[in-house]
Amino acid sequence: MSSGVPRLSSLSWKELIKLGDFGELNWFNSGLERKMGNGLNSSFWSDTWRGERSFRSKYPRLFSISAQMEASVGEVGVEPELGTEWKFLWKRHLFMWEEEVLLSLKEDFEGVRLNNQPDKWKWKLEDSSVFSMNSAYKRLVGSVLNEVAWREDEKGVFEMLWKSPAPSKVVAFAWRAFLNRVPTKENLVLRNVLAPEEQPFCGLCNRMGESTLHLFLHCDVACAVWLKLMRWLDQIFNSPPNLFIHWECWLGRERDKNIKNGKGIIWLAIIWVLWKTRNDKIFNDNNFEVDDIVEEVKVLAWKWTMSRMHIPTCLYFEWCWNPQWCLNQAPFRR
Repeated sequence: MSSGVPRLSSLSWKELIKLGDFGELNWFNSGLERKMGNGLNSSFWSDTWRGERSFRSKYPRLFSISAQMEASVGEVGVEPELGTEWKFLWKRHLFMWEEEVLLSLKEDFEGVRLNNQPDKWKWKLEDSSVFSMNSAYKRLVGSVLNEVAWREDEKGVFEMLWKSPAPSKVVAFAWRAFLNRVPTKENLVLRNVLAPEEQPFCGLCNRMGESTLHLFLHCDVACAVWLKLMRWLDQIFNSPPNLFIHWECWLGRERDKNIKNGKGIIWLAIIWVLWKTRNDKIFNDNNFEVDDIVEEVKVLAWKWTMSRMHIPTCLYFEWCWNPQWCLNQAPFRR
């Protein structure tokens, strides 16, 4: 976990933060600012609480000889009457040049005053200092657009994706799939996590190389799942060459916001369940049937639409019978 992320972050937060893994750029940490209180919930060395980097990464030599590697800011700093005093403990006496590095470290947190209030995180991209998906989306899009020249239609897909009422961790995962940053076997080979001779075949069909496009679109298992669910929604189209076009074909020219949101949730549920099934097969050696995957998608999409689109009454058998009818029961239609 990156240094600027609270240590008790939820899984959803962790997935969201992973979206910013663009080389040396850390979009999430650059939007965070630590407002120091008593310092007890902030790691002195590992959290980014002063400046743009953690002291652990900025002063690796001092960290390596510190006897307070796991100490909080409040444990290193004590609060006398005239201000905060810093008490460092070392594994040995410092060399002269290390003393100079220590002076530089002390200059970095000069002026910090601890108090009796708890530490707080501030989101610098909002005047209210409170995190919002809108500001995060704009920062992420800016980060990605600086790296790749996206077409206007692809930018539109990103915009619709981040407005989806689906769970944030699922939206985050789909974003990574669009960017080809999902840890498929081919991507793991490119990152030298897997050796090429390990035969990175698809975890679903075990026939072709497991790329992002193959796993989610062109694998025999994925094709069968998409076909059954397209028939369920009374729409049929040939599998397009990439996820962007597939998303647009799936939503079609639907203008009703409830239907569009609902179909988007179903699309995301398919991507999510295919990935979960793939992992279950690889790591637990559990077999599966296409009909089981389809059923899990329907159940998951039904739960998400009922809870997140606030549909008052739609039993599961009604959802299986006519999902459009259920989506039309949503209270807000804009």
